[in-house]
Amino acid sequence: MFAFWHGEVLSMKRPLLAGLFASILLGAARLHATEMPPVNFETETLPNGLRVIYAPMPQSPVTHVRVIYHVGSKDERPDRQGFAHMFEHMMFRGSQHVAPEQHMKLIGDVGGYSNAFTSFDQTVYINTVPASHTEMALWLEADRMASFKVSPAIFHTERLVVAEEWRLRANQPYGTMWEELLNEMYKQHHYRWTPIGNMDQLRAAKATELQEFFNTYYVPNNAILVVAGKIDVTQTKDLVKRYYGWIPSPMLPQPWIKRPDGTMEHLAPQPAPIKRLSPAEPAQTEPRRREVTMKVPLARVAVAWPLPAWKSDDQDALGLLAEVLGGGRSSRLSRALVTNADPLCTQAGAMFWSLEDGGPVGGSATVLSGKSVDDVEKVIRKIFAEARDTKVTAEELAKAKQQAKVSLVQRWQTAEKVASELGEEMLFRGNLDRVNDAWQRLEKITADDLQRVAQTYFINDRATTLIIRPEAPATTQGKELIKPTPGARPVTATQAAATQEAPSTQPVSAREVSFPNNYPTKPPMAMQVGNVVFEKGVEQDISGIKLIVMRDNRLPIVNWSLTMRQGSLVEPADKDGLANLTAAMVRRGFKGTTFDQLNETLEANAITLEVADGGDNTRISGSSLSEKLPQAMQLMRSLLREPAFEETEFAKLKSQTLSGIKLGLNNPANVAEQELDLALYGDTALGRYTLPKHIEAITLADVKAFYDQIYRPTGAVLVISGDIKFEDAVIYANKFFAGWEQSKLPVAEYQLPQPPAKRRIILIDRPDAKQANIRLGIRAYDIKNDDKFAGQLAGQLLSSGISSRLGRYVRAEKGYAYSVWGFFQPTRQAGQFEGGLDTRLETTADAVEAMFKVFSDLRTAPVNEQELTEAKLRVAGGMLMQTQTIQQQAGRRLDVVLNDYPLDYYDVYPARIAKVTAAEIQAVAGKYIKDDQMTIVVVAPAEVVKEPLSRLGEVVVKPMPLK
Repeated sequence: MFAFWHGEVLSMKRPLLAGLFASILLGAARLHATEMPPVNFETETLPNGLRVIYAPMPQSPVTHVRVIYHVGSKDERPDRQGFAHMFEHMMFRGSQHVAPEQHMKLIGDVGGYSNAFTSFDQTVYINTVPASHTEMALWLEADRMASFKVSPAIFHTERLVVAEEWRLRANQPYGTMWEELLNEMYKQHHYRWTPIGNMDQLRAAKATELQEFFNTYYVPNNAILVVAGKIDVTQTKDLVKRYYGWIPSPMLPQPWIKRPDGTMEHLAPQPAPIKRLSPAEPAQTEPRRREVTMKVPLARVAVAWPLPAWKSDDQDALGLLAEVLGGGRSSRLSRALVTNADPLCTQAGAMFWSLEDGGPVGGSATVLSGKSVDDVEKVIRKIFAEARDTKVTAEELAKAKQQAKVSLVQRWQTAEKVASELGEEMLFRGNLDRVNDAWQRLEKITADDLQRVAQTYFINDRATTLIIRPEAPATTQGKELIKPTPGARPVTATQAAATQEAPSTQPVSAREVSFPNNYPTKPPMAMQVGNVVFEKGVEQDISGIKLIVMRDNRLPIVNWSLTMRQGSLVEPADKDGLANLTAAMVRRGFKGTTFDQLNETLEANAITLEVADGGDNTRISGSSLSEKLPQAMQLMRSLLREPAFEETEFAKLKSQTLSGIKLGLNNPANVAEQELDLALYGDTALGRYTLPKHIEAITLADVKAFYDQIYRPTGAVLVISGDIKFEDAVIYANKFFAGWEQSKLPVAEYQLPQPPAKRRIILIDRPDAKQANIRLGIRAYDIKNDDKFAGQLAGQLLSSGISSRLGRYVRAEKGYAYSVWGFFQPTRQAGQFEGGLDTRLETTADAVEAMFKVFSDLRTAPVNEQELTEAKLRVAGGMLMQTQTIQQQAGRRLDVVLNDYPLDYYDVYPARIAKVTAAEIQAVAGKYIKDDQMTIVVVAPAEVVKEPLSRLGEVVVKPMPLK
């Protein structure tokens, strides 16, 4: 595929600045035309049916091991929604040779990353490790494929965790939007529910039912193994055969055949086919519509049509068409609803869910306060109708293709991305024949193709519309703490019959396997990860500005960032948000070029340019194909040096920003974080957060004045990484910086409040909350303090994976949260220790006490040597993981400059961490992690949680920010 689900993204229209860039390359070498090197891979199928893909990447420092099971929510019975999601969680609970939580712990111990996700069609287990630990990752995945067993205890605990994950999503604004849409789109196909599951059905299920599900779907002949990265293919094949080749799959009976001489012979056994439960969706013959109310500040509209199956050749053209209609700031949807003279929406974009059996394609938008939902719906429908009635322009098609080319290049940047692309193509298409001809297929797509697919699929009678309207806030909290998943409507008799699968009446037991005699019973791992050496690049001073160039020409792409050395820390106290508004206005066009024209030009050339505030810095960053770098540099110069600052754009921006702030202040997690910062740092630049009144007070004159103060080259740093020569970068930089005057930057001045002497509990009353959002913190050290070394290890011990101290106790043992953490966050100005989780309302106080217990244990008991050694290995391995791309390394190189670190700071960081003692970790915990002086912020219904929280201390109740 060329395009992914754009969700609420933005993209394109005609290039209007064709002659603008003629002078930029004077004296510079001409950049080469973009070329895509072929992806190297080999495939094989083991006798048990396991398909294996090997993708060697010799220059990668890591290996990615990925196991894809061809099972997702569509393979569940309608009365057992969520089984696939349960296995995403439960399969980290141990197998024959791997203890509970040990899988993630072992991967983490070498600095690797392990996780899993469940979709409609697949469940995927991912492991990225330093290349020296490839064998361990293969062994771990093989062990659970062969021998995982469901127990009632595992099911019970992980069901609680999944319930917290469900609450976490349902507690967010628009959290159940997609359940509502899919349940209206699909009446028979199992895409009508989402992978998150139905909590009532999971509570009703038995462990034996899940074991049967595992026995059916988690077998070699229903899986794909991908190994990508720094591997020797021959050696890796030997390891794969050793660890996976013996694992049994359900086999068909061996048939007899008659030889020509009349004798009989058994044929080789073949893996049995996997049963699929989901019925096909009948063709939709009339429009469908659902209107719901949610506790959100702004309305939302979505109109969707069903896509063809993944294998359809129309997917490519539909992906490009979705890019034209809603893939960027200059897309048709964005221009009609967001960036025009009288915008109706805060954002608008295309959705494109490319699933095995189809999925939705269409448009969605969030409606500005006071604007008409009906008008927005009409615009979305009109835009998709126009795609049927008229061809896209040549400029639009070229723009969409350029975006697709960048996407193709970016897909091959890391071992994980390569494994993902190869694995999905094999899973849904059955082969990799098309992997290396994507560029050629893209070039062949015409405007006629896009109109044809629009006429084929965007049929009025096949449209499904979802309208979400704001609901008046509830005044009281109901007794029911878990409600059925909103999209999971009761199963009808017709739907149940269509499943063609009844619950098994036979006894169910775990698969019995006999491991080979020479099979390792302990993980094959080395207690080292190799040396870490970050690229330093080539540095030169140009007009007082530091230029750093870091070349890597493996892919034809360039990334850059220009960092100016001041930002929102010097905003006036009554105009919080001024730095962000200024950055947004700089991005909204330059003299002679409107916002729309700029967006068209950027997206026609697949160039990204963004301007952002960073507190003590302001950054303009971007990326492009290397052949487009001249245009990108000229556009960045024009944006930075000649911003338009048009009054009409400023008025639109303020309106949209106010709507965005309202959305953010309706998000309980955002509110908890903001209120914690305010409590820790007071009414200072570090503590304040933006409210509507601040934005309303800001004028365009304020923006211009702030720009004149802050957008200066004094101390600035330009880092360029990727496919660029140093001498070309110097030419660009000289032209870019010519005539840019330096001036003294304002200095941030603020006095932090005295830390509290006792615990504070701030309860933000959200009566309709389904979950308690908890954040707790205390001020700590900044980056200049050497306590940061022991502090990082303390954070590793507390929060690194489900085997961490918080993960083991609060998540696994108590089942209080889907995710829980606690770590130090030092900055250049200050620092804090922060912890958090989201939990059931009735366990709010219990969850906080559980976290306090873990903190107390770290303060009072010495860290054992094994735990300390593992934490140090995780840090060292984590540093190696950060060298996968030149862009990652460029980020570290910039940190060295901004933090005033020695040039080899990150190279020697693992050695510095290795010197930390157990006593130093205990000391740093005792010095800073003082729960009796912490500030606790809880966003939840005060009526429900205030009383239990009171046992922890005095509770101060505040309303939600917009109340």
